[in-house]
Amino acid sequence: MTSEEYAKKHFAIKKGEEPKSKYIDNLNAVKVKLIDFPDYERLKKVFVNMSEASWHEDYYEQATEEDKNRVIDELLNGRILGQALEAVQFTFLVSGVDLNSSHAIVRNRIGISYIQQSGATHDMRHYDVLLPRAFTKHKNLLDRYKRWCYLGKQLYGDMLDTGDISITDARMSLPRTIPVWLYVSCNLMTLLAIYRKRSDQQEEYPNLNEMVKQMRDLVVEKFPYMKDYFVSACDLKTCLHCKKGYSANCVFKRDEKHQSPDGKENWTLHDKTKKELMLDCELYETEYYIGPVKVSKGEFEK
Repeated sequence: MTSEEYAKKHFAIKKGEEPKSKYIDNLNAVKVKLIDFPDYERLKKVFVNMSEASWHEDYYEQATEEDKNRVIDELLNGRILGQALEAVQFTFLVSGVDLNSSHAIVRNRIGISYIQQSGATHDMRHYDVLLPRAFTKHKNLLDRYKRWCYLGKQLYGDMLDTGDISITDARMSLPRTIPVWLYVSCNLMTLLAIYRKRSDQQEEYPNLNEMVKQMRDLVVEKFPYMKDYFVSACDLKTCLHCKKGYSANCVFKRDEKHQSPDGKENWTLHDKTKKELMLDCELYETEYYIGPVKVSKGEFEK
């Protein structure tokens, strides 16, 4: 099959087809794969030699194992020049995140590169939809949300089916909660900085908490000695939301770990914590719809 034949089969406009939707819990949907990482021994050599380059031309060749481990510990604890952290690269495939989250991820711009799934190269009327588990607290609102997603998808399909509206314009009608995938490639210094920021428990979106947790676990699985160096800014007390004032914390009520240094509560958009609003709720169980009608998994997959 040629590339053009493959594209016609998989990416062509599905004219006249009624949208199918699988609604998925937004936190369970997040999946991260580590698809490229350094060789264990070569990484160690880069760490040691670049960290000691001010004094030695090739320190790794003369150092004992104890010396090598000491240098790596100093490097990862910030007690020696950190250029070696910029020399090693990790590449992840992140999937199951909504557009709001992917746009937050790409705010990190130094030492990192991205490529994201396009919404303008294939018909998306049958794509899955993420459902924030907080919606389970109000069934009537949950049902209205699913109805709204269906109407947006149906409008999208109707626009494409006219043959007079481009896919780049029609996608404006789709819900932003259709999950996307993106590749994220960054050096270790940037990865540790992303973890510090996105593991924040005060205001950071929970699915990005989950994303960086999975990133950390995948790296630590390959390099166990790195475990202690993935530290949240909340635990380091360098988190923005630990500081006083509205500008430092404006969305959720401060939790116990993020109390203002002056002991005062500033006004926030919500009078409840992130945990109360977004996490203290039921897990959403996957549901399947063809058009506006709920169906079984078997019917959906026919």
